[in-house]
Amino acid sequence: MLDKDLYEILGVSKGASESEIRKAFHKHAKKYHPDVNQGDKAAEQKFKEVNLAYEVLKDKKKRAHYDQMRAQGRNPFAQSAHAGGRGHFDPDAFADFGLGDLFEEIFGRGGFSADVGGMGRGGRTTYRTRGFAQRGHDREAALTISFQEAARGSERVLDLGGGRRVSVRIPEGVEDGTKIKLGGQGDPGQNGGPNGDLLLRLQVLPHKDFKREKQDVVLPLAISFSEAVLGKQVEIPTLDGTVQLKIPAGISSGQRLRLKGKGIAASRGGHRGDQFVEIQIKVPKSPDDEYVKVAKALENHSFNPRA
Repeated sequence: MLDKDLYEILGVSKGASESEIRKAFHKHAKKYHPDVNQGDKAAEQKFKEVNLAYEVLKDKKKRAHYDQMRAQGRNPFAQSAHAGGRGHFDPDAFADFGLGDLFEEIFGRGGFSADVGGMGRGGRTTYRTRGFAQRGHDREAALTISFQEAARGSERVLDLGGGRRVSVRIPEGVEDGTKIKLGGQGDPGQNGGPNGDLLLRLQVLPHKDFKREKQDVVLPLAISFSEAVLGKQVEIPTLDGTVQLKIPAGISSGQRLRLKGKGIAASRGGHRGDQFVEIQIKVPKSPDDEYVKVAKALENHSFNPRA
C-alpha cells in the first residue's frame, strides 16, 4: 500500500507548480519504466505509484481534494491494521475521479476491499477495478527494397499476419538503414492501452549498373580506344529509362560526363542530384593482328600521355 505522501513519490514540494510536477513525473516515469527495468518488480511497482501520484496531482480538483484529506490527517492510500487485520482503504476518497485502473495496479488485480463506516453493522463494500492501461511494445523488422525503389520511391503492401495488411509508402531518396514508423502496428496494448509501433529498417539492394554517391548516381561506362579518340553517340541507362549520350572525341579514362537532374532527390524533399557517366577505356586482352598493327602504327606518335 502507499504509505508515502504523493508529493514525496514525485520528489516535489507541496507547493510545486504544474510544470514542476510534470517534469518530476517524466523524470521518474523514465527511470522506472518497465521497458527499462524488465523483470524488476520493485521498479514496476514504483512506476505504478508514480503514475498514480501524477494522475492525482496534475489535476487541480483531485489535488485540492487530496490536500484537504491530508490536512485532516487522512491518507486515502494508506493501509492500517483494522477490522481483524484487513487492509483499510478509503473508497470514497476518489470515487468520482476515475482512478480505478490505477488503484487496481497498486492494490491488487482482484480489486480491493474496504470496511466502510455508515453502511450498517460491519458493512463491507468490495470495489472491483480494471487493469492499468499500458502501451504495447514497439517492434522492429527489416524490409528489403531495390535500388530503384530507394531512388524513386514506391508503395508496398505488407502482410503482418493474423489477417492484417498495411500499405507502406517508401519516400523517394531513402538510404540503406532508414527507418519508417508504422504507428499502432506493434504489439497490442494492455487493458485498453494503445498499440506499440512497428519500425521498418530499410535494406537497399545494390544495383547492377549504378553506384550511389549521396544524391548523385554514377554509371561506369566502358568504351573502346577508337571511341575515345574519335568520339561517339551511345545509348546509356538512367533511373528513368535510356537516353542518348554524346562522347566527345579525345576523352580519357576516369573522366565524368554529367546528366543534370538524373540523380536522386533528398528523402526530405529538394532537387534531384545528377547522374555521372564515368569513362573507362578498354582494350582487348588478346588483341588480334589488325589491332596490333594499328597500335604499332601509333607507337612512334609524338603524343606522350606521361608528359
